[in-house]
This record gives sequence, C-alpha cells and structure tokens, in this order.
Amino acid sequence: MNMQKLMKEAQRAQQKMQEAQERLATLSVEGSAGGGLVTATANGEGTITAIKIDPSTVDPDDLELLEDLVMAAVNDAQRKAKELQESEMSAAMGGLGGLGGLGGMF
Repeated sequence: MNMQKLMKEAQRAQQKMQEAQERLATLSVEGSAGGGLVTATANGEGTITAIKIDPSTVDPDDLELLEDLVMAAVNDAQRKAKELQESEMSAAMGGLGGLGGLGGMF
C-alpha cells in the first residue's frame, strides 16, 4: 500500500470518527434502578441530561436508599452510553477495511 493511499484512508477514518462523535451527542440512553423508580438519561457521550424520581421513592427517613437508587440509575445510564459509544465507533470504523491493523489507532 502506498503512503498516499494510506494517508487518504487515515483522513477518511478521522472523518468517520468525527461524524460518529457528532451523532453520539444527539443520541440518548436511559438507565434505571429500583424497577424504574429512579431513571437517569444520558446523551451518547455519557453526560447525564435528566434524572426522574418517582415521588413514592422519597422517604425523609431513608435518604440513603434514594441516594443509592440515583447512583445506580446514573451508573446504568453511563454504562449504556459507553456501549452506545463503542457501537457507534465500531460502525464508523467498519467500512474502513483498507486500513488493516491500523483501525484500532483511531
């Protein structure tokens, strides 16, 4: 493979990755805990954009439970966002077979 072709493939890979990152910012995932009593929404980049708490979950005498549920919902949303990122990036790199073993560099 000549250097010019390799550089062109690398530029194409970089463009595809940028497009995937832009797409991720527009997508969202939802994590939940307590059977849906607490939900957290994250964008495809993993930033939490919303938290919903069922009013029945709020017990002033047991704030620790609510805190645990919020943390679990946030962790679930961020885990799903990471899976979405991996899927989007894998799809973006999927059409770049010409790079061979270099695909993992981007």
